Amino acid sequence: MGPPPSNLIASLRSLYDDGQSQRLEGLSLDDSEDDLATIHQKQAKYEARLDQTIQELKEQVREQEEALERGLPLNQPPDKRARLDQLNAIESSFTSLTSEPPSIPPPDSPLAVLLALRHNHQLVTETSSSIKSVQAQLSGVQSRLQAEEFSLNDARLITQGLETRIEGLRASQTERASKTSSQVAKDLLRDLQRRKSNYEREAKRLVKAFNEFIDEHLAPMLAAEELGGPVVGGLVKVQDLTLQAGFSQQGKAKKLKTDVDVDKRQRRIDEIWGREVDNEGVDREGRSEKDIAGAEIRALTEQLLNASSSVARGSSGAYVALERDSAAARFLVRAKIAQFHPRDATKLRLIDFGKDLDVY
Repeated sequence: MGPPPSNLIASLRSLYDDGQSQRLEGLSLDDSEDDLATIHQKQAKYEARLDQTIQELKEQVREQEEALERGLPLNQPPDKRARLDQLNAIESSFTSLTSEPPSIPPPDSPLAVLLALRHNHQLVTETSSSIKSVQAQLSGVQSRLQAEEFSLNDARLITQGLETRIEGLRASQTERASKTSSQVAKDLLRDLQRRKSNYEREAKRLVKAFNEFIDEHLAPMLAAEELGGPVVGGLVKVQDLTLQAGFSQQGKAKKLKTDVDVDKRQRRIDEIWGREVDNEGVDREGRSEKDIAGAEIRALTEQLLNASSSVARGSSGAYVALERDSAAARFLVRAKIAQFHPRDATKLRLIDFGKDLDVY
């Protein structure tokens, strides 16, 4: 057993001083003098036992240091007999130390309590750090588990869809095998007609929903952006009175005056949208900013669709020439619905959603 660390005595003294200071702080002014005298007597006895323990530890350290100095000289003699005598001395010293029972503090020594206190404090510290580490690992494992659960659900849905599709194909193949070629052709024709009617009905529904979205939401926001207001989405609800009043240079809505100058408003419309006849061939006289913006986005969308369907897929001929830099065109680009020509910002085309974006 090697000597104890050199700072053990200082640690014992520090723990003792902390305990005594906490005891003295807990005393109240109402304690009697007899109680104080009793406490001082106990304190003196405790200090005496502590000093005795420290002295015993010092004696043990000194004895072990002397034993090491006697058994391990710094300069090893070259003589083999001297070396053998040295090993015999070390063996006899080791035997004398191990044959004697270890020095154990007396039962009333505070050393055992102090060592237990230090050991418990070390255990609490290590346990706290372990808890923090385990919590961090648990959070990471839970995140990975959640991601794996999402992936598993997706895989199950894909598997279910594929199984349903395979069963449908097998049933269709079995049904076709039992029919003649003319019956199969008639069934295919009826299926195509049914799909066509479904597509036409769905297209009408989508066009109706598209027009309602423009009239109720998109057209006022486009008109506000054209008049110098916030971009589409910056002001969700735009009233007709706000469009009549206009916007300041900072993009804030102006206060509506009681008497609105109709001629000034019409001149402002003509300055922004240009001609007095819109793309649909209808005179713009007397139409509001909202109506003109809605007609413009409809016309631009129709031109893009017609250009995209009239040429080969991915061809550069699908671009539409723009008469001006309009809020409608900027909105379609921001919404990833259309894209400008890489070398000419006056040309616009729909994005082909069947492939990646063009990379130039």
